[in-house]
Amino acid sequence: MLALCLVAATGCGKDDVDPQPPSYFQPDTAALDVLPGVYPNAIDLTGAGSLDVAVLGDETLAAEELLAEEATLSAPEGKAKVRALAAGTARDVDGDGRLDAILSFSVPELKAAGVLTPQTAQVVFGARTRGGATVSARDSLHDVHHPVLRFPPPTGPHAVGTLEDAWTDEAREETLTPASGDKRELKVRFWYPARARPQAQPASYFLTWREGELVAWTQGLPPSFYSFFFAGAVRGVPLADGEERFPVLLFSHGYGMATALYSGVAEELASQGYVVVAISHPRGGGPLVFPDGRVVDELVQLTPLDPALNTRVQAQWAADARFVLDRLTALDSSDPAGRFTGRLDLGRIGAFGHSFGGSAAAELCRTDARVHAGLNLDGTFHGNLEVQVQVPFLVMNSEGAEGDLSRDLFFQHLGATGYDLDLQGAGHLTFSDLVLALPLIRFDSPQATASEYQLGTLDGQRSFTLVNTYVRAFFDKHVRARPTPLLDGPSAEHPEVELVVHLP
Repeated sequence: MLALCLVAATGCGKDDVDPQPPSYFQPDTAALDVLPGVYPNAIDLTGAGSLDVAVLGDETLAAEELLAEEATLSAPEGKAKVRALAAGTARDVDGDGRLDAILSFSVPELKAAGVLTPQTAQVVFGARTRGGATVSARDSLHDVHHPVLRFPPPTGPHAVGTLEDAWTDEAREETLTPASGDKRELKVRFWYPARARPQAQPASYFLTWREGELVAWTQGLPPSFYSFFFAGAVRGVPLADGEERFPVLLFSHGYGMATALYSGVAEELASQGYVVVAISHPRGGGPLVFPDGRVVDELVQLTPLDPALNTRVQAQWAADARFVLDRLTALDSSDPAGRFTGRLDLGRIGAFGHSFGGSAAAELCRTDARVHAGLNLDGTFHGNLEVQVQVPFLVMNSEGAEGDLSRDLFFQHLGATGYDLDLQGAGHLTFSDLVLALPLIRFDSPQATASEYQLGTLDGQRSFTLVNTYVRAFFDKHVRARPTPLLDGPSAEHPEVELVVHLP
């Protein structure tokens, strides 16, 4: 069985989903915090008064340089713009030591212009500086009555930071495009133990708004769908204080899926002291928006009838991961931003992934001795399974995994301790953040069912907790060498889990 992770668009039943992807795109040149001190940003549309926003100062933008008289708010897709009422006293909203510009907007004017409606998910800020530079920024804002998905807070002792970057492997040609000479480009997203900054608003779920809109559209969901997801990581904050080196975990998404859709497990691991580096594999996942605005949205279609293609794409994903490990080695030696220099423990590395990404994690374990443990979240294995994986490996299975002979063959040839875990009531997408999203899906499609979205029958919050618990336990044991009795066998506290341990 070849399990692809695209959410089926059929059965969504939404008349308001555009037949074409949203075409508007405005790159952010600054950061915006609507309703400073409030999170998530919810507003009662029956009220009047004013709406405060903060334009966050940084090394390129000082609060006093902003021309308040030209400041506007608009809807992302709308042409109507509402000018600011007034500028407030600049203050440090996010705790970074810089002053931030504060502006107020009339709520009745925003409603009359269609900027604020019951369907509003985001607002766009625009202005200029005294030097003539354009300022554009976006933030979430929604009616207080609109449902949202707010993630359970991570359980570890660390605050969590996040950031993304785009890297090009100049040594490898892109083999999934017809043009010759294209180099393999990747996006990577980090979640890491961070210095706490409680005043700062957490980052948007997709760090690139446009990317989230395109991913939602490919899944048959409203473009604003992921604007109602609220996780907890703060963008770009410094690494946790001290000199501790943190172990590294590489992650690969499911086929057709997006890296952001695994924020829950990534934040939990980062809160426990891991640096999670998630790789977005172009033409094998959801649409990607690169820093220059280019959209890469082609998806190479895999099929069980072409195992050679599956193996070739998997080898490319493993090569992506090896390239990322090389870049991490360079960052640990000398990070231009200073964040990761001397802080990555590259003697303790794990790899995991969902579905096709889980099989790619196994391929990485076969081909790179730097990786000490691997984990597959409900993925069919591809490639030559008679070539042994020689590091500890855990496989989590949904109820739909019965009859997948590749998993049995994998354990037969595993040369280290293996863990075969069945999660009763799990669906294939139980292992992503979508397991928590059914109430939000039903807001637009009241008849939507868990089975349509491969979410299984087990309660979403319970599934979320169990997946995080066992992923963390596995890496604690085999990357950090910590005792974890949970992996010794069945647990009375987790009756939904059936665990078989394979000894080498």
